[in-house]
Amino acid sequence: SKMIISNLQDGNMMVVVSISTVLAISTIGGFLSLAGYSLEVYASVAEFPNSKITWYDKALAVNQNNVPALAEKGTDLVSQDKDEQALRWLNKALTIDPTNLMALVSKGTALKELGQYQDAITLYDRVLAVDPHDIYAIGGKADSLYGSGEHQQAVTWIDKALDSDPNNVRILQVKQTLQQAVN
Repeated sequence: SKMIISNLQDGNMMVVVSISTVLAISTIGGFLSLAGYSLEVYASVAEFPNSKITWYDKALAVNQNNVPALAEKGTDLVSQDKDEQALRWLNKALTIDPTNLMALVSKGTALKELGQYQDAITLYDRVLAVDPHDIYAIGGKADSLYGSGEHQQAVTWIDKALDSDPNNVRILQVKQTLQQAVN
């Protein structure tokens, strides 16, 4: 696996790793420690404590078609509940690389939050065709099914998420909530 560390003009660092490394890291999630700094990994670019959007903007200033930066910026905007704005970046990333799993999951999340459940499910299914154990796609599909009124199907997909991560407290809580809704 390849890692590139670049010093930027403002004294900060940018770390770039391969997509497969990022997917493995993001699956276990959280923060890593690298050379005494807190390192937060989202996709193929990670950065130190400054604003994520600033980093993505710097990467995009160098190459406006940088798919990892586009996907990461969109993902970050989704996490800030700026779904309409996120879709602009995620759509651009997917126009360039329609197989980018991070962009597909994040776009699914944005669409789900906007109430476009069937479109979100379609995107989650594309991810699951490549990685049937992607916990974000499984959870997103379950949430979208629930939002569209398909409660029993949502429970089935939460069970699949538990198959992948049986001790995940958040998934167990969601399952309990879904079961109460079904009963």
